[in-house]
Amino acid sequence: MTTNDSDSKLLLPAKDAAATLGISRTTLHRHVHAGRMECVRFSKNSVYFTRQQLDEFIERHKQRLTPRQINLRKAA
Repeated sequence: MTTNDSDSKLLLPAKDAAATLGISRTTLHRHVHAGRMECVRFSKNSVYFTRQQLDEFIERHKQRLTPRQINLRKAA
């Protein structure tokens, strides 16, 4: 097992997972309850995430942003 493999299997508590994603714990839990995010749950109050789950969530939510066109009438 390589370091990357072992890192992907480490369990992160919700607080750390939310910080990694740049969202609040409340938003993270909303994603879990809506079925948009998988988690590892040992009890009602014990929710953890693997790095792989976070990476998959990020991949599913990637968006390519394009520059907005400037409306010259409103800009002036």
